[in-house]
Amino acid sequence: MAHPLKPDDIKNSGGYRLVKELSHEEIIEFVMGQFKQLRWPMAVFYVFNIFLIGLILAFTIGNFLFSYISWGLYWQYLLLGVVTGMLLVIPLHEMLHGLAYKLAGAPTVKYGVDLKQMMFYASAPGFVADKYAFYLVAFSPFVLINMIFLAGILLGPVTVQWGSLVAVFIHGTMCIGDFAMVNFFAAFPGQKVYTYDDKSEKRSYFYIKH
Repeated sequence: MAHPLKPDDIKNSGGYRLVKELSHEEIIEFVMGQFKQLRWPMAVFYVFNIFLIGLILAFTIGNFLFSYISWGLYWQYLLLGVVTGMLLVIPLHEMLHGLAYKLAGAPTVKYGVDLKQMMFYASAPGFVADKYAFYLVAFSPFVLINMIFLAGILLGPVTVQWGSLVAVFIHGTMCIGDFAMVNFFAAFPGQKVYTYDDKSEKRSYFYIKH
């Protein structure tokens, strides 16, 4: 069984080329830059959220026409959906990132918050993740948490359906950082891409194998 790659294996072997060095203070700028790079991850992100906006508008118009719920309940569950999708799922979201890191083989997972960038994160300093391990880490919260909200949409009473629809949209938009990172990986189709975080330098490094 091959031993897992270490950062020094990549830096010192000569078989890898550095393609991106990302300061953790520039993550928001990096994410915003990926908005303009339309590869399959960003396309999925846009289509998913535009579809949800359409459903939200359809429910709202339908409520005007057919009064599914009272407008008091409409605003109450809209607010509940926003709060749930934006705040209440954050610990679960980051915990799932951490669990995915563990499943991918990371020995240590660290959690933190960057108040300056209004960003919560889970990281595995020194753990070298290949493309597939990183996809697992990036997409696990998006898939699993949205499955919970989907159950509310399909199985709940109409108020829960409405609140869950709002929550899945809010949570989906908040996953933009995960999609942006995967979008960067998608810039190197057919190539072996690796990344790791350096805690002391507060930077992430991305390499491709020659």
